Amino acid sequence: MLAEIARRPGAVLAGSIYAVAEADRLAVAERLKREGLWIHADVIMDDLTHRGVDLSLVRTLVERRVGPLDVHLIAPELDDVFDEICALKADRVTFPFESCPDLAAVADATERIRRSGAAAWLAVAPGTELDAVRPCFETVDGLLVMLIEPGSTAAADPALSARAGQARPGLPTGVDGGVDEANLGTCLDAGARYIVSGRALLSAADAPKGGTPEPG
Repeated sequence: MLAEIARRPGAVLAGSIYAVAEADRLAVAERLKREGLWIHADVIMDDLTHRGVDLSLVRTLVERRVGPLDVHLIAPELDDVFDEICALKADRVTFPFESCPDLAAVADATERIRRSGAAAWLAVAPGTELDAVRPCFETVDGLLVMLIEPGSTAAADPALSARAGQARPGLPTGVDGGVDEANLGTCLDAGARYIVSGRALLSAADAPKGGTPEPG
C-alpha cells in the first residue's frame, strides 16, 4: 500500500487506530507519526457495541502533538460531544452528513470546527445519494467517502470510490472503510487522495513505513 501511495502525487495515507486493540492505540499512533502518516481516530457515539476511540486518548494525542490527527465523529446527531471534540484542536474534524438535519446545520458545524483551528471534512455514508451532498461542497474543506457503513466491519464496495472524483474540482476527497491492497488502486484512480486504512495497513508485519503528511 505504501509503495502505491508513493507513486501517486499528492496521495496521503492515514492509519485508523480504531482497528487495533485499545491498549495498543497510543503506541500505534506514535508510530504512525514517526513514519510520517496521518492518524485517523473514529469517535463512535451511536452504538454501545462499538466504543470507538476514547476521547481521553484523542486528548492525549493532541497534548503530545501526535499527528497530524483526523478525528472522525460517527454519531446520529451532533450533540454535546461535538463541542468537546472541536475544543481539542485536532488538525481535522470529520463529521457525518447524515447527522445534520439540513444544509444550514452542515454550515454551522463547519464554522464551529474552523473556529477551533481545524479543517472541516464531511463524511458521506454508502446509503446517501451524492446529489444530496453536493450543495455542501462549497462549504466544507474536504469530502470523505465511506466505502462501508461507518463503524461496521463489512467488505468495502470499491464502486463507491467513484464518488471521490465526482466532487467539485479542487475539493480534497478521501475514502475510508475496508481499504486494502486489492482496492487501493481503484480508489486512487477514482481521484481519492486521502486514504484511510485500518486492518489492512496496521496488521501488516512491516507496516507502516514511509509517507509524507500534508495539512488539511
